[in-house]
Amino acid sequence: MFGAAVWRRARRPISVVWMPWLDPLCAMVSTTATPVKSKVRKPLYTLEKQRQLLEVVRAVHEEAGRPSTISIKARFRVPFSEKYPIELHGARFPVSELRKEKREGRLDMQIVAGLDAIGFVWDYDEYQWQQTQFALTKYKEIHGDLLVHFNFDVPTGDVQWPRELWAKKLGSVVHHLRTSKASLLSDKKQWLNDVGFVWDAPELHWNANLSALKTYKAIHGHLTVPTPFIVPHQDAQWPRAMWGLKLGTVVSNLRNAASTLLPQKRDALNDLGFVWRLVERGVGPSPPASISLDKQTQILQVVECQRAQQPHTKFVNLPSRFKVPTTASWPRHLHKCVVDISTFRRAYNEGRLQPSIVQALDAIHFVWNDQNHQWNLKLEALAIYRATYHDVLVGQDFVIPPDDSTWPVYLWGKKLGAAVLDFRLSQQHLSQAQRDELDAIGFVWDAIEDQWQVNYAGLATYKSIYGHLQVPQAFVVPDNDPKWPPKLWNTRLASVVHHLRHCNLANERRDALDALGFVWNPLEVQWNRNLRALAWFKTMHGHVRIPRKFVVPDQSPTWPQDLWNMKLGMTAFNLRIRSRQDGYPANRLDQLSQLGLIEPN
Repeated sequence: MFGAAVWRRARRPISVVWMPWLDPLCAMVSTTATPVKSKVRKPLYTLEKQRQLLEVVRAVHEEAGRPSTISIKARFRVPFSEKYPIELHGARFPVSELRKEKREGRLDMQIVAGLDAIGFVWDYDEYQWQQTQFALTKYKEIHGDLLVHFNFDVPTGDVQWPRELWAKKLGSVVHHLRTSKASLLSDKKQWLNDVGFVWDAPELHWNANLSALKTYKAIHGHLTVPTPFIVPHQDAQWPRAMWGLKLGTVVSNLRNAASTLLPQKRDALNDLGFVWRLVERGVGPSPPASISLDKQTQILQVVECQRAQQPHTKFVNLPSRFKVPTTASWPRHLHKCVVDISTFRRAYNEGRLQPSIVQALDAIHFVWNDQNHQWNLKLEALAIYRATYHDVLVGQDFVIPPDDSTWPVYLWGKKLGAAVLDFRLSQQHLSQAQRDELDAIGFVWDAIEDQWQVNYAGLATYKSIYGHLQVPQAFVVPDNDPKWPPKLWNTRLASVVHHLRHCNLANERRDALDALGFVWNPLEVQWNRNLRALAWFKTMHGHVRIPRKFVVPDQSPTWPQDLWNMKLGMTAFNLRIRSRQDGYPANRLDQLSQLGLIEPN
């Protein structure tokens, strides 16, 4: 077992017996003695134990098929196998302790180099986030959306998925992201928003069902959907994402939930011509709307009172079923009066309202078509957003702030981010005129394409500042720095780099990154840097017998700038040690031999 008795260096216990006569002496010492510097803590594991740990990780890496990165679970126990050191069979692998020793600089450099060579994960939280990014990107590539079911696990053995993701509980990961949204770092939320992560799954299902109803009506001319109806597979009239949807059941559920639906959802269905009641089972539209003149007059009074009380006069809109409050601001004779605005609008569309009533309502800008009205409000909000932020890259969780004079009062609290997501998902159901209106204000239909442009600009900025693209793991784009794209402020750029290395990029994007000097394999880049430094030293001194403590001098005009402060002596020492290991690549042995760092084979 990995325990104190096995792994830690033994320390002799010290017994202290206090004597009262020592008090005065101790008081003198405490006031005159100089403070003693605390000693550096010794390594938790001996060098031999560290080598055994390295053997374990190498064996796990080999069994996993030599992936680019390797991590070990916290409860992993060393198997009883000849591939593993016999002394450790059955013992728990101390992965957390190993990482802590590395952070605090107490691991031997050769051990660290050996673990780095096989991609051992030192920062597990960052690794998990990168795996989540990889998995979500792959899920969207396969399924076309990010509606990940709670019970979804990445299927083992499925060649569509990378082996390293097999059996990953992606549904649980998505659920955790939704429930922990408030505590997520801003750069993580931004990335999730940009790829279309679904924070509110019920709302997205509602939008998907509404889009399906629009498609059904476009095909059949009505919304009397038979209960058994299922959207057919392989039907080009229907979007692929809707194939197999039990639309008849959806309609039945909506009718049963009519009394509990939010007013705005009822309005959306009414504007679409939803059939709430069937005359006969399975067939027949709703009867024509009929409203008495007295009821029409009463509705006019309600609308006029509403206009007098609201904080603007641009329009007057009411929910599909409105009950007059019993407050003093409303006339007593209207208290608790219930008006069916949905039926009232339908009667207007059928030409069954008194012309004088219609004229009076037109004069105060009553909203006759709520669907068109909501569309116009969204366009107005997008135009204001663009004027304020100079783009329409609206985050998915963006809500128009209340009490902000930049925005009209009737837009306060509007979920503009959710509206933008709905536009993207229902693009094919929008009319050409609607798409043209959105295009005219610079609407971004493909957030992933836009994110690619932002990421590319960020990498180009990094290179212009630092002269290379070897982005350190800890590098964070500075906040409010005009040199950087605003969408990348406070973003860990290494996460962007990792994502680009592992995602399936189109050829033209790979070519663009190649032209920029993107580092696809950081280990290979580091190897070439080491060789270049050794060759430079040999050119200057005629040999590579480099003292172990030699560091390339800073600000030296005789050395390339990217090699300044490089611990070349330790690098040369480590390369000699590694070259003696079994399985060291033959081509690298040849390169080191040609430089004279090791003896020829």
